[in-house]
Amino acid sequence: SASSCRQLRRRLHQTTVCNLMNTADALPSLSVANSATTSLRNDMLSMNHCDLASIANTQQRLHFSKMAATTNNNTSSSSGNENTTTNNKTKQEKKDDSNIFLDNLGKIFLSSIGLVLVLLLRSTKSNNSRVALREEMESAALLDPLEIEDLRCANSDFDMNVWNAIVEEIKNEFVARGLVSMTYPQFLSLVMRVMKDRKGEGFTVQMGHLMDRVVIAELERRRAANVAGQEGSDDELPLTFLLASLSLALNSSVADRIRVLYDSMLIGNEMNSSSSSEEGDQSTNTNTNASKEQVEDMIQNLQSTCQLVPDAQIVETNSKVPYQTFRVGTGSELTRRAREGYGGKKGSQGVTREADGPVTLEDFHAILKSRTVCAWGECYIKKSSRTSTSDR
Repeated sequence: SASSCRQLRRRLHQTTVCNLMNTADALPSLSVANSATTSLRNDMLSMNHCDLASIANTQQRLHFSKMAATTNNNTSSSSGNENTTTNNKTKQEKKDDSNIFLDNLGKIFLSSIGLVLVLLLRSTKSNNSRVALREEMESAALLDPLEIEDLRCANSDFDMNVWNAIVEEIKNEFVARGLVSMTYPQFLSLVMRVMKDRKGEGFTVQMGHLMDRVVIAELERRRAANVAGQEGSDDELPLTFLLASLSLALNSSVADRIRVLYDSMLIGNEMNSSSSSEEGDQSTNTNTNASKEQVEDMIQNLQSTCQLVPDAQIVETNSKVPYQTFRVGTGSELTRRAREGYGGKKGSQGVTREADGPVTLEDFHAILKSRTVCAWGECYIKKSSRTSTSDR
């Protein structure tokens, strides 16, 4: 290196000077003392002084070089420390200025996309479950809506006058004796007799096999549930169910159909009123409204006779994981949902003035037209008045 060369050169000069000094000191001791010797000594001394000056200059330059190198090292160390401090401050400022949302923007975006996909899949599964149940109900339905329409059109002479005559005969023969149920053959016999009395022998229920279908299915259901008597006996059915079945063939407006169904629920109340009068009770009967239980039974009868649309009969189950499942609601559940409402803001509000208790004719009309009951598809017909109806 450069420093090693300088040290070697300096040692070489020192050795040369020393040798020359020793030679100059030895010359006077010689026996030859002539002018040439003296001149040589003087020349050597002058050369010695020149070398000494050169060595001094060299040492001085080396000293200044060392000082400059030390200064440069100190300056470099200071600059390095300053750079390190600056980098640390910059990193600390970047760390302080970090944003959790911006730093994890990719993760948040992917998580949002995944959540949306899961919600879409869950909604699709729920809708498919509801659609599958509705299609199953439509396939298992005893009567098609078009068959009901054909049944009414075929019995164009079966109007309100004939219906009122049949109800009056039922009151005289059965309700007056305290009976609110009868067998299907007894009911048909009474209906046929009244119809023949009104319009002759040829007047009967056309396409009656459709009405027979729903009645026989109800008898089989009751037998399976051990509600009726033993096999092979004449099974009795509630009078309200038989009248609901007969209303399938009634050719009238929706308003008249609702009124006759409401009146059929009050037949039991009239029987109780007659019993009270015979016992000497002079108090007036104020129970002119149908009870909650009577309305629930009538909704169940309309459901059993295929007079409710399938979509309105579907209710949610408690199973919501991994997706919402559905089932067919009962008459009491459908009535309660119509009166109390369901589903919060996205669902349906109650359609009656009171959520519980007796039901007036106007409330009964509102229940049948509600989305949770929807008798004869009336919930799909928009009318300005609450009690307005469509004629069919």
